[in-house]
Amino acid sequence: MNFIKNTIIFSFATFISRILGYIRDAVVAYYFGSNQITDAFYVAWRLPNTLRQLVAEGSFNAAFIPIYTQEYQKSPESAKQYAASLFSYYTLVLSVITVFIVIFAEGFVKVIAPGFADKGNLQLTAELVRIVFPYLILIGWTSFFMALLNTKDRFFITGIAPALLNLSFIFSSVFLSAYLGIYALAVGALVGGLLQFLIQLPQSYKEGLLFKPTLKKHPAINTTLKKMLPAFASFGVSQFSFVIDTVLASFLYTGAVTYLYYGNRIFQLPLGLFIIGLGNALLVSLSKHFAEKNFQSFNRDLTLSFKMSLFVSIPAMAGMVFLGKEIVELLLVRGAFTYQDALLTYYALVGYAAGLLGYAFTRPFKSAYFATGDTKTPLISTVVGLLSSMLFAVLFTFVFKWGVFGLALASSLGAYVNFIYLYFHYKYSVDLKSIFVSFLKVLISTVLMVVFIEFIKVLNVSLAVKVFAGVVLGGVLYIAVNFLLKEESTVLLFNMVKRKLSK
Repeated sequence: MNFIKNTIIFSFATFISRILGYIRDAVVAYYFGSNQITDAFYVAWRLPNTLRQLVAEGSFNAAFIPIYTQEYQKSPESAKQYAASLFSYYTLVLSVITVFIVIFAEGFVKVIAPGFADKGNLQLTAELVRIVFPYLILIGWTSFFMALLNTKDRFFITGIAPALLNLSFIFSSVFLSAYLGIYALAVGALVGGLLQFLIQLPQSYKEGLLFKPTLKKHPAINTTLKKMLPAFASFGVSQFSFVIDTVLASFLYTGAVTYLYYGNRIFQLPLGLFIIGLGNALLVSLSKHFAEKNFQSFNRDLTLSFKMSLFVSIPAMAGMVFLGKEIVELLLVRGAFTYQDALLTYYALVGYAAGLLGYAFTRPFKSAYFATGDTKTPLISTVVGLLSSMLFAVLFTFVFKWGVFGLALASSLGAYVNFIYLYFHYKYSVDLKSIFVSFLKVLISTVLMVVFIEFIKVLNVSLAVKVFAGVVLGGVLYIAVNFLLKEESTVLLFNMVKRKLSK
């Protein structure tokens, strides 16, 4: 059950970062609003940030952690030499990608945001890409040491690191926007990327994880490449759905890219706060179980991860749908950001929220596949999911005219297709009966929570009170009902907290 403790630690650290993230969004919205200039920045930021999600949260960990774990069991010294060798080649590849994108920035913008050519912000977007893209190298280094620290069951620093990026954005918006305009956000991105890397070095040194880079090729590098390429393609195809959103959104009304960005940012709270942390911790745990041939513990941890995913994702979905409009207004409506902007952001949020359960269930399955060395099945499932989301996106955008809601919903449906494919191709076992029992208990608790939220919304109180009461008191009610129903993951978490406090 060690992965549960690591998930909680990572989630707590990420929670701090996400709170700062919403302050960051509120500050940026206040100073810049929603317009052609912000659309230009968010397209420029999406390029390295999408690749960040590949190297920091996806393919790299999926290939690196199982192999590093196996090497460490053979010899700690061999594992260190492997890490040093891989880091050098990893940095080289990221540098080549960065130089290539910087040189051909304008061409890439034409590909991912073709509608900008008619709106007049193509050149600005290309300039921002050239400034921002070196962030990829910085976050690549961060992800490397994050993976190393995770293998040592160190999750707090890796979870808290993004807080420094958010602080950098806040600082640059407040103090540099008057002098640099939208370029202030590009400076904030680079400074934040550097700080995220530096904060991990002291603990890496303490754990004996620092090394001297070398181009001497370790024998495990070839195995890593064989595993990493399909894993990279798997997560790359998954992230490509957001690129498709950007391409189609560039043809919609001004501000569409910004609405999708803010809607996705709020949607990412439960995803980043818990699901990604669960995936990272579970990958480490399952890799160890698989290396030890402990399949009983492997299946037990995987089953429990699905229950925990249900416990978090279903109430989060309901909360974003039934309280999302109020949350968006409270966070963003001030300064240059209007109520109409908030409404369209809410539509995007609802579309993304519909797919949270699909994303939540996909993550544990992918961790299980990667832990067993199977990187091809997740790749195929992601391709199938992407093709489905592309089909839905075109249909919802150009036929049904659903705007940003349709684009977000298309991504959500693709996530469910991805999960269904993984489920029907999974060779090991999970306890479906106990998962279904947990689902029923979670569903009952969520319905009662929604009733409470709707009651709060009709009261004559301020917007802040409605949101606070809906989130905090609604959350307490949800947990209490689950505990009374003896939902397994709720009881397990309660007992862990109780043991911790008793110490």
